[in-house]
Amino acid sequence: MRGYFIEYGCMLRILHASDLHLTSGPDREYGLEVLRELVCLANSRQADFLLLCGDLFDSFKDLKENSLLNSVRQEVQLLRAGCRALYIPGNHEDIGRGPKDRLSSFDLGRLELMTDAAAACGGKTLETPEAEFICVPHSSDYSGYRKWQLPPKAPGRARLLLMHGTSSAVYRGPDQEEQQAGVIPDSLFAWLEADYAALGHVHSARETLIGGTLAVYCGSARVWRKWEDGPRKAVFFETEGGKIGARQDLFIKAAGEYRYFTLPVNPDSSILPTAMRELLEKCPAPYRDYIVVRFSGLVEDANALAGLKSVVEGVLRAKNPRRLELLSDQVEIFGGLADNALAKQFLEKLDSRRPAEDSPEMPRWVAARQQGLAALAGDLE
Repeated sequence: MRGYFIEYGCMLRILHASDLHLTSGPDREYGLEVLRELVCLANSRQADFLLLCGDLFDSFKDLKENSLLNSVRQEVQLLRAGCRALYIPGNHEDIGRGPKDRLSSFDLGRLELMTDAAAACGGKTLETPEAEFICVPHSSDYSGYRKWQLPPKAPGRARLLLMHGTSSAVYRGPDQEEQQAGVIPDSLFAWLEADYAALGHVHSARETLIGGTLAVYCGSARVWRKWEDGPRKAVFFETEGGKIGARQDLFIKAAGEYRYFTLPVNPDSSILPTAMRELLEKCPAPYRDYIVVRFSGLVEDANALAGLKSVVEGVLRAKNPRRLELLSDQVEIFGGLADNALAKQFLEKLDSRRPAEDSPEMPRWVAARQQGLAALAGDLE
């Protein structure tokens, strides 16, 4: 593995980010705005390094798209003079890449591609007086890590590991991607004597201590798909005296959030004012948000339901979300229910006990409402 030595001061400031999935498709400008904010965050914190830990691009096709790559170069060029952007490819950079395609053939500007085809691990090392960076691009198989030839860890220096893959010690959930990443063995961290593992691939932020290694997934820097709940972020930390200092989550406003809501519909295709009010309160400024609203219930008239959807869509479109989806797959049409006295009493009592949208009781409440109305509808048949 090839390495090089750079002179720095006694302390390093580092910003760890991953999984921007920049694309030449409809989300092009959205992704670039997130990258722009990452650069601004690095500059505002006087960062010495911006670590981009894989899946910077959504596919090899996106990477080689000249217009997008030129825009990426322009954004990274805005990093302060003392900050370096270290980039390892993830599994998505392999999508659509032919056997003769090389990432190193592209002009990435100030974006430093930390790959080395001659190295056993496929990546480079970088040494400073304060820290060592071990950069490992994505691989489908990390089992041969004991054959990687690395310099011995220097006393008084923090060793930082950049990798892209799935660590079962940190994340035990399913790999929800269609393009699965390589599995990182737990024993690798101790073998490499890493103090901090800057990981990419898992889109939900999480961390754990594996032996002496703090393994950190900062999560995806933008909302790439449904169900990526919560604010998007990067992780800022410092190294000093060979130690990893306190970490700070820096939330990325340009990324927005994924927000999911359930709107129970009454048989007459009306909705509870409190439910709509709560939805609007949780979306005060959804300019970058990905909003999904799912209607549920039994209604009498399909045309009235369509009218309701149109009204709700108009209200939410006025707030200018990045993406809006209205789903009615959990609404059934059943005539005669709106005038049924038992149905009215049932809804009156149940709706008075409606939990908050983010309450763990909400799914059970929605199911009880749906099942109760279905049972009443069955009695009318």
